[in-house]
Amino acid sequence: MSQPILPEHLDPRGPIRSQHESPRPPPGGGARQAEGWKPWATYGLIAANLAVFTLEVVATKSLGAPTSEQMIAIGGNFGPLTRNGEGWRLVSAMFLHYGPVHIGMNMVCLYQISIVERILGRAEFLALYVAAGLLGGLASLATHPLGVSAGASGAVFGMFGAFTGVMLVRRKQIDPVAWQRTMRSLSTFFLFNLVFGLAQRGIDLSAHVGGLAGGFAGAFLLAKTARRAPHHLLRAMVVAMVGAAIAFGGLLLLPR
Repeated sequence: MSQPILPEHLDPRGPIRSQHESPRPPPGGGARQAEGWKPWATYGLIAANLAVFTLEVVATKSLGAPTSEQMIAIGGNFGPLTRNGEGWRLVSAMFLHYGPVHIGMNMVCLYQISIVERILGRAEFLALYVAAGLLGGLASLATHPLGVSAGASGAVFGMFGAFTGVMLVRRKQIDPVAWQRTMRSLSTFFLFNLVFGLAQRGIDLSAHVGGLAGGFAGAFLLAKTARRAPHHLLRAMVVAMVGAAIAFGGLLLLPR
């Protein structure tokens, strides 16, 4: 899967504070600590997805792609159940995958967009990831009410949307050449996945678009309001609550 080029110019040493403020190192660190920064939240999400996939293999007794019936049994997003009292499937489906190739591609993409964790901060990154995944699941239900969907794609695409949103807000802080190069690469990435999704059966583009839109909107607003609302844990809680409210509230609007 094609990946965008992430410029070193947009590699802050900590969470965003303001669209007008220079990047800062993590608390208590200097240049050495900044260089040793690790995307622990991203690693945690990858570990969680791999752990659930291991349980999935044990439950289905197969390393291959589960059948629709098996995916429903282990928590896949299935309209008639999710919309009728089992809204928790929006969450469980975010960590389930249709085989090793599916999870492998998603985890590679998640790792390669881990710069978003560095830009937004871990709490806001995790909140935005979950919100984007929930919105992707809702979009999937709205488009394919009788389909069985699963995967981290909506959340992962949400992180690419988040990166795009921050790029737009912080354009004046980035070298123009690097900004244009990165935006072209992001455009190519989105176009490639659109064409690939239309050409391949079984790919839920609606979940991708829903997660992408949620991640973009959330990160855009976070970057825009960073100066006026610098409390990152509170901002993360707001993002998670708004995303959950839209997703679970949206279930009430879908036909049963």
